[in-house]
Amino acid sequence: MVLDEECKGCLYRSQLKKVEKGQTDKFRLEEFRRGVKSLCENPPENYCSPLLMRDIDRLHGKIFGKGIDYSAEKRLFNSELLKLEGDLYSEIKSSPDPLKEALKYAMAANYIDFARIADLDCGAVQTVISAAKRAEPQPAAYSALVKKLSSARTLVYLHDNCGEIVLDKIFIKIIRETYHAISVYSIVRGSAVINDVTVEDAEEVGLNEYSTVLPNGSDAPGTYLQEISPEVLKLLKEADAVISKGLGNLETLYGEGYGIFYSFTCKCEHIAKKFSLPLWSAALIQEKDGRFL
Repeated sequence: MVLDEECKGCLYRSQLKKVEKGQTDKFRLEEFRRGVKSLCENPPENYCSPLLMRDIDRLHGKIFGKGIDYSAEKRLFNSELLKLEGDLYSEIKSSPDPLKEALKYAMAANYIDFARIADLDCGAVQTVISAAKRAEPQPAAYSALVKKLSSARTLVYLHDNCGEIVLDKIFIKIIRETYHAISVYSIVRGSAVINDVTVEDAEEVGLNEYSTVLPNGSDAPGTYLQEISPEVLKLLKEADAVISKGLGNLETLYGEGYGIFYSFTCKCEHIAKKFSLPLWSAALIQEKDGRFL
């Protein structure tokens, strides 16, 4: 998905805000500020937002010695959601349609995104809970997902952010309890970038109890097919069903020919317009034959 002007401004503001909070070296901070401005103003042709975010993180590593550190935010949101996991699972399990209810929470949890909202705090957890109660997956996409899962033997689940991964875990647990024949492969980032999930983060929340966790081999905050490992690419091609979380995965996979179910929170005006959705709404959309259903 080609980089939008809104994306450039959003990434420029959010990443500068994060770095300015933690850096006291005015000279290197100004160098970083100029570098980010240049990256956002002059991206390569046909670039997408996750690749620009990766370039910003690499620039930070070049100037400050390491990528932008979101480890504290990742631990905080994993911890806060883990505290709620038991109660949420019980509530979801007792609902009339546990699969749909778990999906609603997973959709809404994509709100926890430091690439777009730099100053999230613990209040975001309640925002997610409230949004999940209002969320409603698009009927055609949900019906198609249920049909796909009912006959699937392999599900590839492309994860996005920490915090939300706890609700992804509940959703995967419900899928496994509903469809016993499914093997689930959880694909996470190849290395730390923003607050995206790595193998270590997935293990911290116990995701490996319900799925096989694999790194995608890339340091981009998405699923960039030109860089992911042969093993993950083979899984994508051969999977009976693919669920993709978040905008980074959407922006790198859109139009690549996979019949993917995209689950995300609509955090950008251009995404809202593209899919005719209200801003900040949670969504489930299926890509099929180059179209979205």
